Formats: sequence, C-alpha cells, structure tokens
Amino acid sequence: MKKDNNMKKWLEEIRLHIKYAVPEGDQHHALSFVDQYKDNRMVLALLREYYSTLPEAREEAVIRIAALMSRQGIFLLVAVTENNGYLYAVSGTEVVFLTEYGGEVDEQVLAHFDFPSQAAFLKKCIKMDELTDYVESENGSLSVCSACGVSEGELHLLGCSVEVCPWCGGQLSNCNCRFEQLEVEEVETEDQLNEFYDLLTAKGRIAFKGDQSPSYPGTGDGLDKTDEER
Repeated sequence: MKKDNNMKKWLEEIRLHIKYAVPEGDQHHALSFVDQYKDNRMVLALLREYYSTLPEAREEAVIRIAALMSRQGIFLLVAVTENNGYLYAVSGTEVVFLTEYGGEVDEQVLAHFDFPSQAAFLKKCIKMDELTDYVESENGSLSVCSACGVSEGELHLLGCSVEVCPWCGGQLSNCNCRFEQLEVEEVETEDQLNEFYDLLTAKGRIAFKGDQSPSYPGTGDGLDKTDEER
C-alpha cells in the first residue's frame, strides 16, 4: 500500500516524539512497533496522538494495539504499554482519548455502543492480555465501509452507495428494485422511503463485507437519506 504524504509526516512526528517521550532503552522496541503499522492510517493516527500527549504523563512505549469493539465505523482501541492500557475512540484518522483501560467512559460512548450503564461497559473490559490484537482487515479487504463508515458485519446506513441489493445483487442505491418493490416510478416522499425501508428489512439487508465496493452494476438515482435522517 502506498503511503500518502500525511502518513509520511505522521511517521516522522511519531519517531521524533518517541525520541523525547520514551526512555532511551525502550526506544528501539517502540520504533520497531511503529514500523509494523507504518501502512495503517488509523493506528498511525492513534500512535501520533498517544506520543504527542502521553496520557497520564507517563513515558511509556506502546507495545500492542488491541481491539475492544467497534460499531458504525468507530473503534474502541487500547494502546497497551508494559504496565498500563489507554482506551481511545478512533474513527478513520480522528482519535479521542477516553480513559485508562478499565475506567468509566462518557455517556455518549455508552449510548453509541448500546451499553445501558457503566457497569455493563466495564463488564465488557476483559483483561488486556485476553484482548485481540487490532488488525486492519483480512486478505487485504477493507474493515470499514469507505462510504458510510460501518464496520464489517454491520448494516450499512440507508442510502450508502456500497450496500448490496438483496433482490438483484446490484448496488442498492443505484438499481431499480426500490421502484419495482414500491410499484412507483420515483421515490418522492418520506412515507415511500419508510415503506421501502420496511420492505428491505423484511427481505433481509446485506451487511457490509470487506470485499464490497461501490462499483456494482445498476441504473437509477440513489436514495438520498441515511438512517439518521429518516
């Protein structure tokens, strides 16, 4: 994978931060770990944030990036050091430090990940050595939809240009199945959109997989609303 200019710049910044933020005896291992993820934009963004801010002002090298969970394109990733773990919310290259691993998180985080309480979230926080290492994808496929941001295995946001039509196997936003199912020539009203959503759900929506792309054949205009706009 070819690195863009931002990634090259981030690598330079991370390496510079490591020089001043990590004890000299740990710098070689810290730099070697960064090199493992030198082509991964999301992890580089996380490491850049970590080394530029050093949560809790601890000068520690990151030795693992572990995945706690993900939903709709937002990942909860743990930067693991020799003695501690730091929980981040990461979406693309946007990174927000949440808390030390095992600590309480913001109510908005609980709501997004459908946790009814802090206790339910903390129950999800298993021991760090039992967490799975974060990997971007399997077989080179994308783990996050490039159009609507959901993670592999999740349903697309309605109107996403990548979602596959369960009737014809084409591009849902571009095929004619919605007109045929609604028996209309155009989808013009909110009620029609809601009716199509119900028909689509009953048929069985196709969740995002890494090998999907917005290049499926089809004709017609795309739906113009997401689930959040319904």
